Amino acid sequence: MYKLAIFDFDGTLVDSAPGIVTVMEQVAQEYNLPNSVVSDWKNLIGVPLIKQMQAVLPDKDENYWLEVANRYRAIYDKQTIEICPPFPFLENMLNSLAANNIKISIASSKRRHLIEEVLKHHNLLDYFCMVVGAQDVNNHKPHPESVHITLSQLSINHAQAVVIGDSTYDLEMANNANVDSIGVTTGIHSRNTLHSVKPRYIAENLNEVLDLILNGRKR
Repeated sequence: MYKLAIFDFDGTLVDSAPGIVTVMEQVAQEYNLPNSVVSDWKNLIGVPLIKQMQAVLPDKDENYWLEVANRYRAIYDKQTIEICPPFPFLENMLNSLAANNIKISIASSKRRHLIEEVLKHHNLLDYFCMVVGAQDVNNHKPHPESVHITLSQLSINHAQAVVIGDSTYDLEMANNANVDSIGVTTGIHSRNTLHSVKPRYIAENLNEVLDLILNGRKR
């Protein structure tokens, strides 16, 4: 039975991908970067920002990566609430999970204070027993460190946990931690892309995610 649901944040709990891409486009325009950079960049949502820079700007140096990343953050941080609207059914899902005594946590590559800012704004933070952000791990997705830290601190066995995310990075993290996963098609990766890393389930929305978590407890 599942005792813990570990959620990704962007594209999973909040519909942030469109706003994130808009900020990427603004940064790319300011730095005269080609359209291909944005195309590649948006597929890396969920990866730490500096690693995104390394991937999309491989011919640049560390100082340039940091400069572009800091410009991105300067724009994004002023619009965090607007960029991160909760998906429909989010609060209902959290209520139902809590009512069924399932612990709820977050494992994200976003900075923790931004996640907490959004959750506080929507009066949702108290549902989460733990938030693991970018600064809380040495190894980011798809490395399983975020899951291992969560399971250890909450004293949950890996067989009692499930990871929910919109990207292959989330699902690979779950695979690497030997934890079940649910891919959700509300973010950056398509059903076929999610299916390629063999999650236990794939859902179209949080309503389906809730049913899968609750039914998964009855296996």
